[in-house]
Amino acid sequence: MCPFKGLTRLSPRLCRGSFNYWDSKRHGRTMPSRSDLDPVEMKPFLSSLILVDVKHDPLNFVYRLVGTKEVSARGFDPTGCDVRERVLGTTVEEVLTNYKIVSEKKCPVFDQEGVLSDVTTLRQGDAILLPLSDDDETVNMVVAYTDFIHL
Repeated sequence: MCPFKGLTRLSPRLCRGSFNYWDSKRHGRTMPSRSDLDPVEMKPFLSSLILVDVKHDPLNFVYRLVGTKEVSARGFDPTGCDVRERVLGTTVEEVLTNYKIVSEKKCPVFDQEGVLSDVTTLRQGDAILLPLSDDDETVNMVVAYTDFIHL
């Protein structure tokens, strides 16, 4: 069974759209691969997108690509950094738990625990983390979308 943390609703604007897009790319598989995703088709989501490499043995997460709204909310670009060192979330443990669930259970995680940015008028709203795999067995990337709210 795959837990959807906090799944009482999906934000219709971003999280539902990004989930539906991801789901449409599975083509009967548990999860799509990175090559199934087309940035042109993802244009509505790109500014709020994070792509994270999943390293195994030991399990670790590294930012591969960070959208402009994510960079703005953080006040810096964490691309290439370890997630635990450059996290934007309630706690480091909370964020790492979400990534671990996605990578170990091979399923989406929906998180409604947003945080305020210290550097902009953006508030992190709902977020969804979705697994990607080249072989449909091992999660090698996580794509995350955050629904930011302007205050």
